[in-house]
Amino acid sequence: MLKLAWFAASLLLVGFSSYAQEVRLVGNKVETFINDRNQSSRLTDLVEAALGDIEHSITATTQAWSGSGLRNGQYNGYIDHYSLNDFDQNYIYSSPYVTLDLHVASTDANAQEISKLDELYRERVGLETRFANTDQVRSQRTVKWARAQDFFSNIEQLAEQRVNYVVADLIMLQEMNKMLIAIDQEPLYISQNPILRVDVSLAMHTRFDQAQQTIDAFENGIEQLRTSGELASIYVPASGAQSTLDQALYRDILKRW
Repeated sequence: MLKLAWFAASLLLVGFSSYAQEVRLVGNKVETFINDRNQSSRLTDLVEAALGDIEHSITATTQAWSGSGLRNGQYNGYIDHYSLNDFDQNYIYSSPYVTLDLHVASTDANAQEISKLDELYRERVGLETRFANTDQVRSQRTVKWARAQDFFSNIEQLAEQRVNYVVADLIMLQEMNKMLIAIDQEPLYISQNPILRVDVSLAMHTRFDQAQQTIDAFENGIEQLRTSGELASIYVPASGAQSTLDQALYRDILKRW
């Protein structure tokens, strides 16, 4: 089976060697997830590993700039399509390659028992705009969402008691708890089960003539990383390691906790 996988990969790479066109990708900047300046960037690192020897670039920027760049052809595709958004006929999508488990977190222990959005009826709940400004969440009327620009802002409004709960990526919540435990503070209480599950896919614009070929090569690379166990080591921070969050950024929040 391994020989067949490598043979398939070699066929894909032969196709890419027939042209010198760089695959230009973009992603919306998110702490520890899609980043630049040598900062922790789990998703970017994973995509780069999956694409391997295929010439490519990945730009981390804001949603406004990435959207503009995709429309004008500056970028050929984006690495972070969330399943909370509908598909666009102008793009070809890979199979989901990671899943974000969004959990409820709070300084209140009852967060551990929350398993449905209905249980947060009329509560004011913090949520990052990357999730809040999606097709599925915008149609959700059960919860009063307090939109936050990023994970830091979401945690900040919880620390300042402007919200009683936040919904966030489990990995990032665990990284936050590492910092709290390190200063002998009570960690956040986190729901046992995810409140939302968000699949992430690579999306390539149909005007890019190597769109399907890029998707095929990417999916093959992801499968090899998954089989070898490298996917988890790239994407999931080690439980015993220092938090991948920027501790200097969170210093004031930690002091006030």
